[in-house]
Amino acid sequence: MTGVAEMRPEWVFEGHGIPQSRVIVLGVQHDYVEISTAPETRAGLEVMAQYARAALAAKSVAGWIREQGWEAEAVTGPMTGALALIPPALACGFGELGKHGSIINPELGASFRLSAVLTDAPFEPTPAREHGIDAFCQNCRICEDACPPEALSADKQMVRGARKWYVDFDKCLPFFNQTHGCAICIAQCPWSRPGVGISLAAKLARRKERAAAE
Repeated sequence: MTGVAEMRPEWVFEGHGIPQSRVIVLGVQHDYVEISTAPETRAGLEVMAQYARAALAAKSVAGWIREQGWEAEAVTGPMTGALALIPPALACGFGELGKHGSIINPELGASFRLSAVLTDAPFEPTPAREHGIDAFCQNCRICEDACPPEALSADKQMVRGARKWYVDFDKCLPFFNQTHGCAICIAQCPWSRPGVGISLAAKLARRKERAAAE
């Protein structure tokens, strides 16, 4: 999955600078059979494999852009550079933020990993997309109930001036460290099941159309 966003200063970690005007976001999908075993080691290996695939994709795209005569810098995963990856992914149409703190996409669910490429090449930005996922999460408790340390809240919270879904990492991290990884919420999310997300998005779109007609 790919998308393009115009760079925004609020996406850059404090103390860093990004001179490029564009960020190309890349997403690579998990193998559902493997990730569904979370929090077993098998799922952790799948996460590592997809982070590696995302990193390779970013390097490949950056190399191709440089061949076209433009500067490009690969961001090979979260915390590997100056850029927060989820905000530009939301801005360029990857989906909506789910209750579990991960992006939910109709095609890939929450079961994918991100990387990016920074560049000034004049790619056209891709628009943000809404599918009714946020409202769906408000009425769904599957990830919330599946979380062993109860780190997911039933309601949104104010985070840095915005009301959004929030993961209590003080509860999450001890369990995460104990099991050397987790991903239970991603695996249990109904949007992540193969073929389910597209059907859910279509159903929500029909419901929205009926409400507008009424």
